[in-house]
Amino acid sequence: MTSYIHREGAYSLSSSETNHSLQINMIRTKMQIVIVVIFIVFEGMLEANRQIQWPKTRNAIQKDEAPSSVAFTYKINTDTDEIAVGDTVKFVTQIFDNTGSFDPSTGEFTAPSCGLYVFMLNIRSNQGKVCWIDIIKDGGERLATAFAQSSDKVHDGDSTFLTIYLKEGDKVWTKNHGYQGTVCTIDYDSSFAGFRLN
Repeated sequence: MTSYIHREGAYSLSSSETNHSLQINMIRTKMQIVIVVIFIVFEGMLEANRQIQWPKTRNAIQKDEAPSSVAFTYKINTDTDEIAVGDTVKFVTQIFDNTGSFDPSTGEFTAPSCGLYVFMLNIRSNQGKVCWIDIIKDGGERLATAFAQSSDKVHDGDSTFLTIYLKEGDKVWTKNHGYQGTVCTIDYDSSFAGFRLN
């Protein structure tokens, strides 16, 4: 009787181990199936993403379409040499220019698109100098003026701004008007800026 119980117990233990092993194999099989399903779904998502015509990037849009905003600010990097009467003032140090519409080599801004624009000019003449600087548009039209007259010991400055409608390709720049026919120099705090309102 004791031997039978022992054998029966041994038989039951072996059956339990078998069931446990089967359960583990079933769990492993289910996990493998889940992994395969996840992989198939993920591959489908990737393929769907490749088929979608996503919007162009900001840079691509700027190449094909008119920019949504236009703005620039440039400064004088050092005190200028004497600017002759009628000469363009060169603002060569870029602070900001999101469209590259201002050319520091010529001192001209070219409107990349039509719209209402605002321009601001800030000048400070060097000691002992009188400067009369105009903002000019295509055709030589004077739009605004800044005037600064410094003494031998004190700098003088002036600012001006204007609003004007420009067509694409219109140019705006600054030049020395020439107070009583004089040349002038302006210092590194002088700046020229503009932006489109709409």
